[in-house]
Amino acid sequence: MVSYTSFIQKFYQTLPHKIAALSGATVKVLVPPYWKELWSGGKKMLEKTNDPLYEVVVADARFIGNLHYAYFRGGLRQLLQSFRPDIIDLEDEPFNTGSFQAAWLRERLLPESHLVLRASQDRYKHYPPPFNFFEKYAMKKAAAILVRNSNAQKVLQRKGYRGMLPIITHGVAVDNFRPGNNEPLRREFSPEGKPVVGYVGAFTHQKGLQTLLAAVEALPCQLVLMGDGPEKKALAEIARERNLDIHFLPPAGHEAVAQAMNAMDILVLPSITLPGLTEKFGRVLIEGMASGLAVIGSDSGEIPVVIGDAGLVFREGDAMDLREKITRLLNDKALRSVYGEKGRARAVSTYSWEAIARQTLEVYQQLLGNQPKM
Repeated sequence: MVSYTSFIQKFYQTLPHKIAALSGATVKVLVPPYWKELWSGGKKMLEKTNDPLYEVVVADARFIGNLHYAYFRGGLRQLLQSFRPDIIDLEDEPFNTGSFQAAWLRERLLPESHLVLRASQDRYKHYPPPFNFFEKYAMKKAAAILVRNSNAQKVLQRKGYRGMLPIITHGVAVDNFRPGNNEPLRREFSPEGKPVVGYVGAFTHQKGLQTLLAAVEALPCQLVLMGDGPEKKALAEIARERNLDIHFLPPAGHEAVAQAMNAMDILVLPSITLPGLTEKFGRVLIEGMASGLAVIGSDSGEIPVVIGDAGLVFREGDAMDLREKITRLLNDKALRSVYGEKGRARAVSTYSWEAIARQTLEVYQQLLGNQPKM
């Protein structure tokens, strides 16, 4: 299993752990030592290196911080030659350099193995050279592409991909994101005891945070915004002008996010659709659902599919519609509990890493003729 970003974080390493546990497969995970976030410039360092069920292999990568260009310098070739896996599962879009590298090496070193890619691109785009060539080559060589939303599936079908194309989404560590009552942090957020409405993620225009600020104005709640980004200064200015009481928190690791969610009552993802940019999944929603929060999301992209019947959906960019949804939950604690229970159940059954691992193993077993070499 190869990843430039997600498997650096230990919560996402739950997936290879579950795959090894459920199948008995010998699993190795290839990652760079860190990843750099383009929007913040910050480094995400490898959080975990040891697990009794799989081995983490750390290798140098070039162009760390840009998934279009990133590839492993020698580590991938060495791993394929020494380990000789039956399945090469790469978390990368077909048009990226890393996908071309993996497809090219598989073809030359392990033609009997099966290449699996993971894709989220939900807009049909023509890429410039060499990425258009990378995409065609990777799609030709990939035995399966696991897509994270239905639009990504349609895009690849339109581009002529004819291999296995199941929808297998992001997952959530339901043992870490779980219902709880972090009363000390709740009192810190809301000394007056008002219900806490939260957002966790990047402070960018596409996330629709100005809609959220307009929606909560004068409502009897405490707003908590956790994250950072280019919109932070503008959001703070709006809060000052409108006398909004907002508790800003810096970006944090998953443990701190889970603790913060246990001090919230409602989680909102107010994303908007921009030219060429829509919400491809909304991973924070499944973290909130797993935490037993009542969630509200806009109707941008895949958000309504992720929420299902386990929360509320409002018209993107419509502050009054969002205000009505928040007010409904603020006024009805029992309804918040109902959605919290539905969300938790949906997170466990549909989005837990065990559920994602089982879905992934079904693909592996089909590729191996239902006789996996495990």
